[in-house]
Amino acid sequence: MQARISLRGALLLCTACLVAGPLHAQDARGVQFTFDVEQRFEYGRNVDLAVPADGSSAISATTLTFGILSETPLDRFAFSASGALVIENSPSTTGTDVEFDRPEVTVAYTREIPDALFGVTGRYRRGDVADLTDDLADADAVGTQIDYGATVTYEALRTAPVSIFVVGTYDATEYEDTVDPGLIGSDTLGLTVGSRLRFSEVLTGTLSVGNTREVEDSGVVTETTTTTAGLDFLLPTGTASAVLTFDTGDTEDRTTLELSRSYEFPSAVLVARIGATNSDLGGTDVIGGLDLTQELPDGEVTLSVARGVSYDAAAAETTVDTSLAVAWERNINAQSSMLLDFSWEVSDAPSERVEETEIGATYSRLVADRATLDVGLRYRTRRCGRAGNVAAGFPGAWAELLNRQGAETGPLIVLRTCASPPFSGRSLVKGEPWRTRSKRN
Repeated sequence: MQARISLRGALLLCTACLVAGPLHAQDARGVQFTFDVEQRFEYGRNVDLAVPADGSSAISATTLTFGILSETPLDRFAFSASGALVIENSPSTTGTDVEFDRPEVTVAYTREIPDALFGVTGRYRRGDVADLTDDLADADAVGTQIDYGATVTYEALRTAPVSIFVVGTYDATEYEDTVDPGLIGSDTLGLTVGSRLRFSEVLTGTLSVGNTREVEDSGVVTETTTTTAGLDFLLPTGTASAVLTFDTGDTEDRTTLELSRSYEFPSAVLVARIGATNSDLGGTDVIGGLDLTQELPDGEVTLSVARGVSYDAAAAETTVDTSLAVAWERNINAQSSMLLDFSWEVSDAPSERVEETEIGATYSRLVADRATLDVGLRYRTRRCGRAGNVAAGFPGAWAELLNRQGAETGPLIVLRTCASPPFSGRSLVKGEPWRTRSKRN
């Protein structure tokens, strides 16, 4: 199979943007309202990695976010809605298009008393597949992805030695304006019933049985039953836990045992995981991970390493996912900081190997009471296949000006230039790569 590699570089791009900080208002009943404005500019050449290159894209997006938060001693209600006014001129548009896009809505309500808890959440979002997907193989896909769902949680007898809980979930994914055969919409229903066991103040356990039913738009139905038993032990320096999981479904039967230990030091947190997973189709493999956060006098260093295993029923083969991520943040002064980060991910299967490497640098500066300017460099390579052929690529650049609440950052100006074939390798699941699950392509 021919290998393909795409390269995306980064070079500082100077710009000027105006961002309004979040506006806060609180009424007499303790209800807080927030309003955020974020301005984002993008410029890219051959953003979809087409061959031959499909030209340049210029996008301006003004994102408005409105939020409501209400808290009482027993209840908590949170609501957030956002959308963007997008002005785009790209090969996929006829001239310059103006539309209101990228809507996202989340709502959550929780009522908690000492002996019981009830919670319900709802979510909806719509955007480009490349921006919303968790699958590395779809990172360059063209089209619109729509995700929505709800979760209902109830727990009773929370003060008793044995409590019970019930969790119901519904998740749906739809795709529009795409011709990629691998993008298949689905609806998933899940129900989990379990119990929490309190053996002592430092030792607790969990037993649960859950069932999920996924129905794809193609008509394929997959049902999986998951039985979980876990123990958590509170130690002076952290926690230790063991989790045993049995997954029985239409695709495969899998048994996974994972041991974990967390350490909390005065200036560091370390979490280590090690385990094994066995599939009736793919055999036995080692899984695990390591997460380290080390505070420094002028910043912070983070390290994450993970190894996970999944089985692809369509290809009848096992995929091993490995990832490494390192980041160093340094506080220059009270208003600015610098972040350097590196990540490497590999999805290795007998039929194909997908490898992605990324390195970046970001400079952040507080330019107003509630506004932050981020500028940076980013370079990424992605290789698919087992042959040694490499396609040509060109560097790109991005900078960002961002209004933030908390510590999240995101690009507001992105310049990406790449001349390489469109990527269509197998998937590398992001998120919790040390977890195992079956995949259906």
